[in-house]
Amino acid sequence: MNKLFTGSFAILFLLTSCSKENEVTVPMDVQKQLESFEWSPIVSAKGTANEQLKHKPKDCEKDNVYTFTFAESANKFTVNRGKELCGDDKLTFESLIFSEQQHRGFTYDKGKKSIKFADSDPYQSYEVQLDADQLILISRNNNPLAYVLPIEYYFQGKRTAATK
Repeated sequence: MNKLFTGSFAILFLLTSCSKENEVTVPMDVQKQLESFEWSPIVSAKGTANEQLKHKPKDCEKDNVYTFTFAESANKFTVNRGKELCGDDKLTFESLIFSEQQHRGFTYDKGKKSIKFADSDPYQSYEVQLDADQLILISRNNNPLAYVLPIEYYFQGKRTAATK
């Protein structure tokens, strides 16, 4: 009976410790950097690999501002739309991510350094690359049956009033 109790306790301990390892948390430095800026889309002058496409923001997107909010209950990505609305243009970052919403929930995969938006295609994620006040989100589709080129979205950060 003692061996059964000890074995059960060991299994329970392993299961609870494994679940803590699999929790997805955003490293504090990444979290602080994403939250510290208001991100505006830009056209990048950087070169890119041939297997990736650069997104060129349309005029209606250029005055949009995006912000990240991290909270225990839910992470939120928000768009504050500019004066010119994109309307029915489905090829904009705004339309692809937000449709007609202002917020989108997301999770962050620390190992892959990527964002997965709530209710999105299970194969779709966005790799996060940060360099000071520049952000690149690289759209990836890992569906083995779909051949979709990665798309790079570039953003320039402007410090928020709370972090100045």
